[in-house]
Amino acid sequence: MPFNRILFRSSAARLAALALAGCFLLTACQQKDPSPAAATRESATAESAIPTEETSVSETPVQTLATQDGTVLTQTDDAGRSYVDETLFIGDSNTARYMMYADETGRAFTSLDNNIGVVSMGAGSITTLKCEQFVGYSSMYTIPDAVAMLKPKRIIIGFGTNNLSGTSTDASSFIKSYLTGLKAIQEAWPYADIIVNAIPPLDKQRENQNLNMVQVDAYNAALVKMCEENGLKFLNSTEVLKDSSTGWAKTDYTLSDGVHLSKTAVTAFFEYVRTHAYITEDRRPQPLGDIPKPNGTPVGLICQDPIAVRGAKVPVEFVASTGGSLQGSTSQLVKKGGSCSTVTAVPQKGWKFDHWSASLGSAGSSASLTFTVPTNADAGGVVLTAHFTPDEHEHDYVELTDKHINATCLNGGSATYACSICGEIIEKDLPALGHSWDSGKVTQEPQPGVAGQRTYTCTRCGATRTEEIAALAVSTPTPAPAPTPDQPASPPPAATSEPTPTPHLHSYTQGEYVAPTCEEPGYQTYVCSCGDSYQQEIAPTDHSWDEGKVTTEPGYGTPGVRTYACLNCGLTRTEEIPPLEPTPSPDSGTTPPAEGGTPTEGSGSTPTDGQSISPAAVPSEAPPEG
Repeated sequence: MPFNRILFRSSAARLAALALAGCFLLTACQQKDPSPAAATRESATAESAIPTEETSVSETPVQTLATQDGTVLTQTDDAGRSYVDETLFIGDSNTARYMMYADETGRAFTSLDNNIGVVSMGAGSITTLKCEQFVGYSSMYTIPDAVAMLKPKRIIIGFGTNNLSGTSTDASSFIKSYLTGLKAIQEAWPYADIIVNAIPPLDKQRENQNLNMVQVDAYNAALVKMCEENGLKFLNSTEVLKDSSTGWAKTDYTLSDGVHLSKTAVTAFFEYVRTHAYITEDRRPQPLGDIPKPNGTPVGLICQDPIAVRGAKVPVEFVASTGGSLQGSTSQLVKKGGSCSTVTAVPQKGWKFDHWSASLGSAGSSASLTFTVPTNADAGGVVLTAHFTPDEHEHDYVELTDKHINATCLNGGSATYACSICGEIIEKDLPALGHSWDSGKVTQEPQPGVAGQRTYTCTRCGATRTEEIAALAVSTPTPAPAPTPDQPASPPPAATSEPTPTPHLHSYTQGEYVAPTCEEPGYQTYVCSCGDSYQQEIAPTDHSWDEGKVTTEPGYGTPGVRTYACLNCGLTRTEEIPPLEPTPSPDSGTTPPAEGGTPTEGSGSTPTDGQSISPAAVPSEAPPEG
């Protein structure tokens, strides 16, 4: 939706978003900063502290602060893996790590197709940094341009960690640059829902002690306010990543640098994404057309480390896939070119070690691994995954009922199964059910010459549709023929009654669907088992014109032309640009020329071809003769 559109919201929803912002600020105020300057600040503000009864912070404040119609996304049913797959994730190195970790099925949480994660990138570079590559394209593209090429249904964007610089709570500059980037994305592709993700919490034992949760909480509070004022949604992922008792990240939720999220944290994050879903009608123009294949962001694109956690060392994390565990230090901070301490992959019963994989560099085939950190590693670090395969057996899959997502009339669901022998997880999509219409109810009786109406209701979701009942015939009385004198009129034959047939009740299902274009409507066909069908028309989408381009420059007395092109179908239209009008010079006394002429001086000079003669030079009457 356009950023300049003011949306109606209930006062309760608006107060909810503001209350969450207050919770972030409150948490920031309660953080303990060991520096002497912080102690001075705490002492100076103690007398003006908020009253005690208002300072308690609920462990799960979002659930009671806003409804799903508000700014902050609240808990929903699990939207399933499909919700993640149709979402484009944009952000910094923590976003890039979504591609390094896999879920319980062995699939990475995101892929190059739905992830633009740039190590060390801050919000101010959204519109300027060319960071994304596409297969078959020689150029690189900024995030707004890449979004327009990928055409996503929704976006979850998370920047801010690389904009941190200490304990300042003034977020005005950060919000200004972030909002500029968000507007550029929205203008490049206005058909996607934009969800702003919270800045993740830091670990108390972070490597860079200048980074502080005071600033993180203040920036998150400012993000809530920004989203509220601009019609955006806010994903409060700190709710699942932050320890409410300490105000810092939960134990083992970050790597050894205290900034980058661990696999445990990323797993919890995506569970939160799926259960705080925001699903709206797909507004994208159909068909989408060709979408280029992303090739990702080059390693080392940004050589500077804005938050100074990289230095000569990078975080290295060891993780185990399904079927085994690890022995050794699984989170290490190692110099580039240096070697990690040995970590050993240990298979569970019924499994065997298969291989190691590395997000950067190469790993050995032995279960015990001493990894050497590549010299081109960056702040995003390296993730090494131990893979295991089950011993040969026939899988015995059992459905995990707590992960079942029911299909609805319009949306598909999913079912998750686990092998009872090896624990392997698979997920199957369930198709949408389609509407199940009842026998219908006459909501408008037909009249002679006037059609009636029958309304059908879906027995599953309550949706309704209507069907016209044919109008009754308008009867015209026919006079009986007059009897002849020779033959008396015969009495009319007695009417014979015929049995009334039992009417057939239609039960329609969805048939052919034709999407609308800019000028032509589309339609959805519904078909009954008896062969009867009807169509519901879908209105045209209308043209979406660009800003136009001057194709003919205007001249003096000659209009120009500006040509506009539709962003959806490519159709063009033109608009006239008024001709230029010369401005007379007060000093020279020059009269503006007529079309195609030249200026004339007011001194009475002799006119030439194309010049007009001054009225004073022509006598009003001829002199009398003789």
